[in-house]
Amino acid sequence: MKHRALHLLCIFVAAAGWMACGAGHPTITRITVSPSQASAGVRGGDVQFTANATFSNNTSRELTVADGLTWSVAPNATASISDNGSATCLVVGQAVVTATAPTELNLTINNGINNTSPKVSGTATLSCIPTP
Repeated sequence: MKHRALHLLCIFVAAAGWMACGAGHPTITRITVSPSQASAGVRGGDVQFTANATFSNNTSRELTVADGLTWSVAPNATASISDNGSATCLVVGQAVVTATAPTELNLTINNGINNTSPKVSGTATLSCIPTP
């Protein structure tokens, strides 16, 4: 009987510790892309975008690829964007630049390293204008 009570106590303590490991970490609630609107010429027109995360504890900081940040642009025929947020105009038109990151900056290791938390995104507008 003593061993069973001790065994149950050990399981309870281990479970409480496991649940507390992920608790208390702030999560991303919003991503703001800067500049929110930009324009560049078609020939050699590059714009550097940054993504700033606002967390559930009201702190904020710039995100990087190491945080799981990804960049995309649509339509991709109008502009392209690099992993570090540098956008290049390809043709005249308007494009939406999107920065996406996981809400939780924790990793899951299971047949590789993945972050399976929901994603949050922020957008900006890029106007690609004719270059004289």
